[in-house]
Amino acid sequence: MEFQIRKAEPADVRGIMRIMEQAGKCHIHPEWFVADDEAYVRAHLEQKGFSVVAEASDGEIAGFFIIKYPDKDDNLGTYLGFDDRQLSQVAVMDSAAVDTAFRGNGLQGRMLEAAENLLDPDRFVYLMCTVHPENRFSRYNMESHGYQVKKIARCYGGLERCILLKERRR
Repeated sequence: MEFQIRKAEPADVRGIMRIMEQAGKCHIHPEWFVADDEAYVRAHLEQKGFSVVAEASDGEIAGFFIIKYPDKDDNLGTYLGFDDRQLSQVAVMDSAAVDTAFRGNGLQGRMLEAAENLLDPDRFVYLMCTVHPENRFSRYNMESHGYQVKKIARCYGGLERCILLKERRR
C-alpha cells in the first residue's frame, strides 16, 4: 500500500483522534502511551507546533506525529539543564501512533523524517522526545534516526521515560 506523508490539516483531526484513542486503549502496555485530547491536537496543527500524518491511498489516516514548540515550563531541555538560549531552540517530537492495521510499514520513521524536514534548522537545534524505557519499538525508531538517550526521568505526572536528544549541526 502507498502512503502520503504530509502536514496535517484540521480535517485530519478525526482520524488522528481515532488512532489516539486506539493507542490509548492498548491493554498490553497502557503506560507506554499517554493520549491527548482533541483540544491539544488542534492546538498542535499550527499554533503550538504542527502535526504530520501518513495518509493511505484510500484517504484513511494511518498514523500521526505531533511536534510541539514547548514553553519554558514544559520544555524537556530543563531535564538536561539547558540554559534559556538552548531552551528556545528545542522542538519536541511529542506524540506518535500508527493504526494497528498499518503497522510494519515504517510509518513512524517516515513521519519523523518529514517532521524534521519541516522544522527550521536555524531555529530548532535540539530535537527531543520521550519514550517509555521498555518500548523497544519506538526507542529503536528514534535511536536509528540519531536520537540518543540522555536521561531517564519521571515525566507526565510520574511516568518513567527515557529523554532522548538529537542535536542538529549548524
